[in-house]
Amino acid sequence: MSTLGRRTALAIAVALADWATALAIGALHLPFFLDSWATSAGVITGGLGVGIAGGVLFNALMAATVWGPSSWVWAASSVLVACATWLFQRAKWIDIERPFRLVTAGVLTGIANACLATAILYLVVGLPDDPNTRAFRDALRSAFGDVPGSFFLQELLIEIPDKTISLISAAAVVVLVFERSASPARRHA
Repeated sequence: MSTLGRRTALAIAVALADWATALAIGALHLPFFLDSWATSAGVITGGLGVGIAGGVLFNALMAATVWGPSSWVWAASSVLVACATWLFQRAKWIDIERPFRLVTAGVLTGIANACLATAILYLVVGLPDDPNTRAFRDALRSAFGDVPGSFFLQELLIEIPDKTISLISAAAVVVLVFERSASPARRHA
């Protein structure tokens, strides 16, 4: 298979893995999304283009099947995650043997995505009504009130653990599936 064919197949696999994760998280009613791990894994294994293409395709799938047509705007979040993963990988922070850097990369990605999500929600989508995060958001609103900045704090408290868990998962999957699956003879060849 050509390099283009492999990257195309990998981008489709990224989209389907993120889509399956989103559907599973929705069915389990977890208060996070965790649907960007495959986007990050795609960047790590196939490059920035694979991660962006897979993330955008994932958002198109979700818009067509679950979220509704106006939710295509969340593709910006997938692009942000792909770009952040690419930058942190280039800086050699995406490494399960360096957990402090890996966690820091996840936290910084979560902060950046909380800023983006707040802007998208205020300017395009409106207040979030995701059934999985509703109880969590309601508890945060009760604790912090509806003061300015409360909504951004909600996004931070959701996005930081979400993106950190997703990035750690991506790094672990890449190590377990791609790096460890090569035979010792192939690794030293």
